Amino acid sequence: MLVEKGTPGFETLRLEKKMGTHASSTAALTFTDCRIPRANLLGKPGEGMKVMIATLNKSRPSAGAQALGIASAAFDDMLTYTNERIQGGKTVVQHQANTFLMADLATELLSVRLLLDHVGRLIDDGEKDIGVEASMIKIKASDLAMRLATEAVQMFGGHGYTREHRVERLMREAKVTQIWEGTNQIQRQVIGRDLLARYS
Repeated sequence: MLVEKGTPGFETLRLEKKMGTHASSTAALTFTDCRIPRANLLGKPGEGMKVMIATLNKSRPSAGAQALGIASAAFDDMLTYTNERIQGGKTVVQHQANTFLMADLATELLSVRLLLDHVGRLIDDGEKDIGVEASMIKIKASDLAMRLATEAVQMFGGHGYTREHRVERLMREAKVTQIWEGTNQIQRQVIGRDLLARYS
């Protein structure tokens, strides 16, 4: 249902102060005795859940794409920094533990990118039943964004905790991707229910 600004009983209580996504306003809203015209109804009466799920199946891959962008930016910043900073007579990235970490993270990035491409192709091809795949890309991309942003801050050391470097902001931006469009715990329930139904 679309509720237009100025509708009697519809009020904005406050704008939320968030740790990230400052370019996008989030508000607490109230609806007291709102009367909404039937023309503002989305879909047919009683089909609200169906409309919501269909919308989320399209928006979850978008959240995955956002998370992948955050992860890629954190990885780029981390590689640049560790190729320039010298510790123990060599660049930070040349230390074996860091080299292995970078290799693992690069592999994860490629895997998530390929999964996102796959889900995008399903959408382009007009596939209707993509709920599981939408949940999978949302989980994988957002978990990777959080892990990579955290690793980047750690690799920068004390500098990573300051606002002088972008990785501090990327870490704050990454967190919400695990929460909105349905938490990652909910996505795992969606996938699990599908597997149980498929093999029971």
